[in-house]
Amino acid sequence: MKKIISVLALILCFAFLPIQMIEAHPGRTDANGGHTCRTNCEKWGLQYGEYHYHNGGGGSSNSQVKKPASPKAAAPHTQPKILPSKTIVAVDNANVYSAPSLDSVVTATLWYGFEIKASGTQPEFISMDQGYVSKTVVTSYTPITPKTVKIQGEKGYFFSTPSIESPGRGYAVRDALVQIVGERGDWYYGSTIDANGKVLVGFVSKSVAY
Repeated sequence: MKKIISVLALILCFAFLPIQMIEAHPGRTDANGGHTCRTNCEKWGLQYGEYHYHNGGGGSSNSQVKKPASPKAAAPHTQPKILPSKTIVAVDNANVYSAPSLDSVVTATLWYGFEIKASGTQPEFISMDQGYVSKTVVTSYTPITPKTVKIQGEKGYFFSTPSIESPGRGYAVRDALVQIVGERGDWYYGSTIDANGKVLVGFVSKSVAY
């Protein structure tokens, strides 16, 4: 009779064990609460030799299998887009020649601010569809996102190139708005309305227009 009671008591003990304890697969855990799977790994959705955690890393009574979190991929680094510079006519009237020589036939005349779309270059000339233009009558700037600035001084002088040594094109008075489309160094390239109400195009110093 005592033997039967002992057997029944043993059965009842196993019957009331936590389900998670019965379902946990074999293998001791390390100080971090995890270990490497060696037995019946596919049953637990693991790879043989795969390291995983039990009991939330030793801080929980649950015996759920927890895989180490995968590291997040670093966001790709994108370089800022650099726009090519634009070459424009820097005088009021620029001759276009049929050949790379000032002695050749003039085929056209270009105005200030006309964009030169070069198809090639010579030592002293730029070639384009219409012919050849001397490098002495052109300048360049880097396009930027268009914006509006204001003349901060009494007068804001505009020049043909980004240099006070170049011919002046006129000036705008204080608080005049300037539509900027490009820059070069300490200079903006854009347009405004001058003191006489006419459109003024050229380079203005960033020290007086901002």
